[in-house]
Amino acid sequence: MPDKAADEAAILALIERNRIAVWTGDFEAWESCFVHADYTTRWGWWQSGGIFVRRGWDELQARMRDSGPRPRPNYAYDTTVHNLSLRIGADMAWATFEQHYPGPEVAEGGTGLTREMRVFERHDGQWKIAFLGFLAGAAGGLNIFHLDTDGRVRWASASARTALAADDNLVIRNGALRFRDRRLDRQLTEAIAWAAALDRTYMSTHGALPILAEAGEGLATRIYWIIADAGLILFSLGEQRANEQRLDMAARIYGLSPAQRTLAGLVSEGLSLGEIAACMGISANTARTHLNRVFDKTGVRTQPALVRVLLTAFAPV
Repeated sequence: MPDKAADEAAILALIERNRIAVWTGDFEAWESCFVHADYTTRWGWWQSGGIFVRRGWDELQARMRDSGPRPRPNYAYDTTVHNLSLRIGADMAWATFEQHYPGPEVAEGGTGLTREMRVFERHDGQWKIAFLGFLAGAAGGLNIFHLDTDGRVRWASASARTALAADDNLVIRNGALRFRDRRLDRQLTEAIAWAAALDRTYMSTHGALPILAEAGEGLATRIYWIIADAGLILFSLGEQRANEQRLDMAARIYGLSPAQRTLAGLVSEGLSLGEIAACMGISANTARTHLNRVFDKTGVRTQPALVRVLLTAFAPV
């Protein structure tokens, strides 16, 4: 085997060995992958924690030993490498690539895709990692579709596919995600075009647009998001946990009392005023008083408008 081919095989094996060591909690195997020097660096971005920088082997190994990720064998063995670009010199090499992780709960709510970079050095004939960087997926939550600029589905989490099957508003036609309702589908098309435009400049920007499917009484209003982040176009199906977080944030923004926050949550679930009163153990008149005070604080006068304001009080990115 030519030297270049041998070096490439060794570096690919090192990438795999490092990933397996991380996700199986094998500290000795993990530390054997790295240069042990004060210039050894690890930095990255992930949804739950944002940007981080770790400098020096002492800091890297201490953090891994004390608080490394919990073992996930499927991440270790079922993750695949794509779009590898590898350049090899005499005693230094670098690589960029993508890692596609399995499962619906990837990267604490990312898209299942991480963009990776490594710088390698050769020490005593063995390749070691001197720098490790990554961008872990993008924002959005668990129920995520990754779309292209025409709305075609490039990737979807397992939980998103499950949620889609139970969602009367959405359908996949000819590989593209569509709303059954023409008005909502037009909003989706416009939102995808908006997201695509954010990645056309030298430096991409990010943002999110909501699409609200307002339901009748007895049915919850559904909120969907088109998210532009890290150069990706993502579609997020509404998640109850995310909605609760938005309602909590809205309660802080608008100064809602605990009772008003509870009422707002029940309104967002599509309950009538009488049903809300029964759930809260109060009279219908008291429920109406709470609702009017929420209207006053938020500046709206109808329940659909209230749901729109509360569930879009802050965006996923």
